[in-house]
Amino acid sequence: MAEVGRHDYEELVQQSGAGAPGPDRIMLRCLGQDYIISYPDGEVTTLTGEAVDEHLAILLLLYLTEAQGRLVEGRWIAFEQISGGAGYVASFRGRVVAPLLRTFGQHPEALLNAAAGLDGSSLDLGDAAVALAALPRVPIAFVLWCGDDEFTPSASVVFDASVEGYLDAEAATVLAELAARRMIEAAAGGSNEGGTR
Repeated sequence: MAEVGRHDYEELVQQSGAGAPGPDRIMLRCLGQDYIISYPDGEVTTLTGEAVDEHLAILLLLYLTEAQGRLVEGRWIAFEQISGGAGYVASFRGRVVAPLLRTFGQHPEALLNAAAGLDGSSLDLGDAAVALAALPRVPIAFVLWCGDDEFTPSASVVFDASVEGYLDAEAATVLAELAARRMIEAAAGGSNEGGTR
């Protein structure tokens, strides 16, 4: 992607919190896996040189080139609070929240286990919650409430406020959907070592 070459290498690394394994390579960690972005041409591969899914590649390149250097704030915001998020709420709930509820709504303990391989850690929110280091400066949290006789289980997906320095609402949806899918795959015992999805 030519867009990468229009940016200064050092600036890309510093603004995004990426690693710098060499003058022609940038390393980005996403959901427990490391990816290499070649500079200046912007080819995205796994550490072993395998190609990655086009949607993931675009997401990583967007994060890298749009990075404003905003640090993680430790303050969670709802998807609707992201600029432009209100227009994507229905899509976000259908693509991210609903699949999470189907998988973990009756089994909140499985959420904690599924997060273990994705750089996840438990949070003291809801009945079960995890924070994932989705991208270097964009943590995402999944929160579950088990429900009872009166209320059905519910879920919330929130982002560190730093997200607005990196991703718009559409890209944040793609990232959260990827995180949810990998959590669901982990809960099912599946693996995606190639990082192609």
